[in-house]
Amino acid sequence: MAKKGIYKRGNIYWIHYTGLDGRQVKESSRSKKFKDAEALLIQRKHQVQQGQRPEIIRLKDSNFKELSEKYEEHCKHQRGFRNKKSLLKMMREDFGVLPLKFFTTEYVEQYQSRLLTNGLSEGTVNRRIGCLKNMFTKAVDWKLASNSMFAEVHKVKVLKETMKRDRFLSREEIKLLLDCCGSYMEQQHLKPIIVFAVNTGCRKEEILSIKWKQVDLKHGFITLYKTKNTELRKIPINEPLRAMLNELPKKEDVPYVFYNFKTDERFLDLKRSFRTAATKAGFDNDVVFHTLRHTFASHLVMAGVDIPTVSRLMGHKSITMTMRYSHLAPNHLSNAVNALAAALGNPDDEGDDKHAL
Repeated sequence: MAKKGIYKRGNIYWIHYTGLDGRQVKESSRSKKFKDAEALLIQRKHQVQQGQRPEIIRLKDSNFKELSEKYEEHCKHQRGFRNKKSLLKMMREDFGVLPLKFFTTEYVEQYQSRLLTNGLSEGTVNRRIGCLKNMFTKAVDWKLASNSMFAEVHKVKVLKETMKRDRFLSREEIKLLLDCCGSYMEQQHLKPIIVFAVNTGCRKEEILSIKWKQVDLKHGFITLYKTKNTELRKIPINEPLRAMLNELPKKEDVPYVFYNFKTDERFLDLKRSFRTAATKAGFDNDVVFHTLRHTFASHLVMAGVDIPTVSRLMGHKSITMTMRYSHLAPNHLSNAVNALAAALGNPDDEGDDKHAL
């Protein structure tokens, strides 16, 4: 389709129009699609008619490495930065210095399929693609990418994640894991952290960042300020947790509840020590530190605690997230229909009205 004011250079459409000063202006649409160039031409002509001088954004040919480094700096003070930093490192290995204009919908979908073929779960792939989309959102703001590049990446659809039951530890498995925490100089620091996790359901970063000033043993609760959903949460202290906290060593100049005995610094991660203990216990790779959070919730539900209460203790934003544990509730379905029967009474007692329902 030919149209005055639109032409091609290679695979990219360009536009030309008359500016406010009467001179011809040539501008790249930075798109392979005619309709994008047509929309840009209409916008430019309208701006000239309104007496405006169109601001032509000159984009340099940026590559993924440049964008990822700038994006990493941007995210440095965000929650979960350590995970995002690790994710960006893996993506740099995948894309290197690939120019941003190469990130078409087809290319990103091929990357998505390759990740699945390599054995990554739908959820893991979605997080990586989600990060890529957000990077291109910022790339437009930073004049590193055009709106058409942004649109190409954002057309990639989110994968439907396979629902699976969360792995949790039995009472015997918890004891086995604690017994496999090694000597004082190996994984012994892990024991109190595991006890804390299974009795509170806190996330790993919530636990590692806790300071003694947040612990109120007198009134029996722990206050969490840095939570995933940014809302303050109070955790009740039960007796096993109280006994463990009372036994923990304290140093006046160390504010953290859990810290490295050698350096007096807080722990940043527990991957290596937890994996060592889990391997000693004979657990597969499906048992990770987050399994302890599922263990907390699962045992509460199995003990008959109602879902709304579990949701509050977990700090879930929506009760929908907690419903994944509902299948563990003891006889919760039969109890429900029995309650209905009690409420309706025995129809046989109603004489001729027994079939009224």
